[in-house]
Amino acid sequence: MNAVHFSPEKDPVVPRDRGTQSANCAVRPISPVQVERYPVRRHLINYIERVLTWVRKGQTIIPPPGVVKLNLGSGLHVAPGWINVDGSLKTAIARWPQPLLRAVYPWLGSATHPRDEFVEVLRGNRFVMHNLKYGLPLPSSSVDFVFASHVLHHLYKSEARELLIDIARVMKSGGTLRICVPDLEYIIGLYERGERERAIEGHFFYPSPVRSELSSRHYQYDFVMLKDLLERTGFTRVRRCTVNAGTLPDLDKLDRLSEESLYVETTKP
Repeated sequence: MNAVHFSPEKDPVVPRDRGTQSANCAVRPISPVQVERYPVRRHLINYIERVLTWVRKGQTIIPPPGVVKLNLGSGLHVAPGWINVDGSLKTAIARWPQPLLRAVYPWLGSATHPRDEFVEVLRGNRFVMHNLKYGLPLPSSSVDFVFASHVLHHLYKSEARELLIDIARVMKSGGTLRICVPDLEYIIGLYERGERERAIEGHFFYPSPVRSELSSRHYQYDFVMLKDLLERTGFTRVRRCTVNAGTLPDLDKLDRLSEESLYVETTKP
């Protein structure tokens, strides 16, 4: 088992304008031409991510003392003091020197973050490269808060169930889990209003080759379905929340995609 130790550090860098603007997640659009232009590059990155996460699947994170906050499938949407777990290649190079990060930005940059912010976020926060399909690389009963935004719908339902069971394992009794997913009721509403392509291409199928294997969509939830899944995996007090409202810290920095999202918090008994 490979152990990763975290020690207290200076406050991480948080992306600019993460308040109201981040809740609506204004994203610079990526055209199908951009997506399809470098298919070999994308396949290479997918392969590297598969290999690196397989090699690291047995790693163990030793969290720091005090309150432990875990951000699953974080991408670059982070907040100070959280351990950010993500399977993308950029998390593996988070500690690279700034000139190298700037150099690889055209390959790994995000549509939501310009180059300078991409570098600042990676250098200023704690990232762990790990594929959530392999479970969570933390000791049992070691985490106080877990945040998972727009993660579950990228897993098959059976995989989501296994992940929730493992989240319950690593959480302390009384700990809080917050899950954000696209709201199936909202998606159906789009279709019923005649916005068929937006409903289908925005939430079920891509109109062009996928930018990353990690972003493939495999399931969708409404509140009733998600509540049932959480209760079947051992969680209690499942309640629906609104954007930036709940018991988890740093929601003003973490919550996003408010128009389409279902926000749910639950507790480990």
